[in-house]
Amino acid sequence: MINAQILAALRTFEAASRALSFTRAAEELHVTTGAVSQQIKHLEAQLGFKLFERLPRGLNLTGEGQQLFVVVQKCLLDLDGCVQRLQRGMLEGQIRFRSTPSLLFKWLVPRLHLFQAGYPDIRVETFAEESLLRTEPRDFDLAIDYSFGEYRELVAVPLLAETLFPVASPEYAAGRDWTDPASWRDMTLLHDSMPWREARHDAEWRYYLDKAGLGSVDSDRGHYFNRADLAMEAAAAGLGVALARGCLIDEDLERGRLVAPLPALPSCCAYYLIHRPGALDNARLRVFFDWLLQLPDAER
Repeated sequence: MINAQILAALRTFEAASRALSFTRAAEELHVTTGAVSQQIKHLEAQLGFKLFERLPRGLNLTGEGQQLFVVVQKCLLDLDGCVQRLQRGMLEGQIRFRSTPSLLFKWLVPRLHLFQAGYPDIRVETFAEESLLRTEPRDFDLAIDYSFGEYRELVAVPLLAETLFPVASPEYAAGRDWTDPASWRDMTLLHDSMPWREARHDAEWRYYLDKAGLGSVDSDRGHYFNRADLAMEAAAAGLGVALARGCLIDEDLERGRLVAPLPALPSCCAYYLIHRPGALDNARLRVFFDWLLQLPDAER
């Protein structure tokens, strides 16, 4: 009858048999050589036969040891293969993911192939939502929202800080004194009309202008869009000046489609990664959650 002590010692025996060295087995198992030697001695005592011949320069398996090694190694390989298959099964299936359209289009979608390459059996079903907080019932597994981070009955983890700054086409920006409130009178403001839940339609512009020392500029005018990326596209087309979010604008600035005439200021909101309590007990949700969290650091 194989008892628990014998089962525990068989892993040590397998490592020592492959290496024909207690020292190398100890290094692999992160224990001392003495611990390996003692465990093999106890195993031999319990089995009632010798497993190794101790030689001046190493070890040899006895006949009995060789027979046992073949069986134990096969069993451990079969066990390892079974565990890997079960773990792969846990990393299969669907993730229902939601986010604001602008962040999906400008930030996440261009990077999603990196996750797919590492986890080809996980299907990420991605939905763009104008406001995640209006989603009832909460039919998502993970979500990213632009907000103050206050959610009832949900866990919100900071993902990306955000900055705000005006952008315009090079032609629209040329020849203007952007620091003079008077010069803003003939500018057309382009708004994201719903930057966060229950925000005024000009809330983001009002916030930036006040922080930038341009509090006298009227923010309640111009054209309104229900997505930040649409406002920035309108700015690139020369329609006016949009308030850009730093996470969404790098490519347009690098290509010269847009210019930023004033410095960026920290936004009052940030992007939060949201899930229900206990959701990360699911292995596939955990790996996607961890992957999303490391993206900002990997890009620095």
